[in-house]
Amino acid sequence: MKFFISLFILVIVVSCSTSQKNEIVIQELDYPEELNVITREAWGSAPLTKTLPQHEINKITLHHSGVEFKDQENVLTKIKNLQSWSRSEKEWIDIPYHFMIDLEGNIYEGRPINYPGATNTEYDPIGHALIEVMGNYEVQKINDKQLKAVIDLSAYLAQEFNVPAEEIKGHKDYSSQTVCPGEDLYKYLADGTIVAGVRERIEK
Repeated sequence: MKFFISLFILVIVVSCSTSQKNEIVIQELDYPEELNVITREAWGSAPLTKTLPQHEINKITLHHSGVEFKDQENVLTKIKNLQSWSRSEKEWIDIPYHFMIDLEGNIYEGRPINYPGATNTEYDPIGHALIEVMGNYEVQKINDKQLKAVIDLSAYLAQEFNVPAEEIKGHKDYSSQTVCPGEDLYKYLADGTIVAGVRERIEK
């Protein structure tokens, strides 16, 4: 009898532990209206079906997709295709980036901010808020709308999560396997434009 009682208790404990482990929690952020963020719900994101251990943001890291993007009309198709590929082919929980910026400087929510992003390279993205600028900035040029969106979003995240401006970097700062976020975007990190712009916005 004692054996069956012990077994019953064990089943309950394991069941509760599994339930808590697999619980999907999405941290919603309160964006200022001028930031122009298009939420997951607004662009038609599929619900999460898998989860990861949550993390705390202490860095902001810029990426590009590495694929040329010039057709602004198909931006939602591109994002949904990325989400589908990320889940089916890579078996990630979602889009690897927390935010994506299109050619017009619109900002789209990607993976929920409370879950670490994903990468094909060797760096550990735990603690990083990942911002992707859609396109290949080894060959394309960042326009003023995109650069402003990068700075505005980085400033918001820096304030929201108490990230020092000097912790805003590029993917290639953490990996020797990539040129991401591309030469033309990275130059604005290298010359201090992005960090200076973030500090200016925070100090207002």
